[in-house]
Amino acid sequence: MSDDEEYGSAVDEYLSRAYDGDRRRAVLTTGGWNAGLAAELAGLGWHGLAVPEQHGGLGAPLPALGPVFMALGRHLVVGPTLENTLLPAVLHEHWESAPALAAAVETGVPVALVDPGVTDDWAADIGSVTLREQRLSGTVEAVRFAGQASLLVVVAATDDGEVVCLVDPAAAGVRVEDVDSSDPATAFARVTLGDVRASVTTPADSGELVAGIRSWARLLIACELSGLAGHAVDRTVTHIGQREQFGRPIGSFQAIKHIAADMYAQATSLRNLCTAALSDAVEASAAELEVLAWTAKAHAADVAVRVCEDAVQLHGGMGFTTETDVSAYYLRTLALRSWYGDATELRRRIGAAVLNRV
Repeated sequence: MSDDEEYGSAVDEYLSRAYDGDRRRAVLTTGGWNAGLAAELAGLGWHGLAVPEQHGGLGAPLPALGPVFMALGRHLVVGPTLENTLLPAVLHEHWESAPALAAAVETGVPVALVDPGVTDDWAADIGSVTLREQRLSGTVEAVRFAGQASLLVVVAATDDGEVVCLVDPAAAGVRVEDVDSSDPATAFARVTLGDVRASVTTPADSGELVAGIRSWARLLIACELSGLAGHAVDRTVTHIGQREQFGRPIGSFQAIKHIAADMYAQATSLRNLCTAALSDAVEASAAELEVLAWTAKAHAADVAVRVCEDAVQLHGGMGFTTETDVSAYYLRTLALRSWYGDATELRRRIGAAVLNRV
């Protein structure tokens, strides 16, 4: 077992013991944010896996986070695991000027990513942020965990491209308003910036940093979707082996077998694709990393939703109730399917990239 796999195995083992079905269902009723769970995960050091050692992290490469997010998906962990794990790692050079990055790793207090680039097709609806003379203005309609965050990491447009700005949510001109969410594992808010001074701004040529954040967000979300799909398969196989009709388990009927076999094949192919993408990402250029991330996320967006839909179907009427795990997993896959691009958007990007090389 590689070091990366050991990280994922350790997370999976802990969650199997400390985050069982009863606790998960209880946490899922808290509106997508549970301070106790966030502090617990931070105390285990999970948010610091990819943070350089000089900042108190383990210094693991970013691909090592992939198996961890597969485990987080399998157990449907609530909270800002993506933001608190990825952002402190890629923005480690700004730790001294933004202590909230360290706090996210050490205490679990969220860092929120205010990024209008989470979608292409709905860009006009999601909003935008511009930076002029170190002043930020604009609104982003959906930001994960902004209502609980101690730091806003804002992607803003300038005349020279996109930059990353760090903003205190308590600063003058910042307004954060909670919005409804259908995602059981995430709290959302609307963020409005009215002529807000950015405390830290990356250089004007930091487009590669922005692209890197988005690429790794897509890859890690794909891994989480893989974990969600894998759990849906496991739960369904257990259910159809126990549920009886006409005096025999429903899993013995050929039609059910075919659906279950297809679910397993799709979930396995997704896991293998994510593993291969993480392996290739180690030496990939920025442009290559983008294509890897688009490909993995596009496939994951389709497969995870399809697998969870089949899981709901094979659970029958009970699959539609909130008391069953599969309904929560399905809602989570629907939310992650479109975050940082659904299959249609990302395949359009892949096609454009391929045509530009011809």
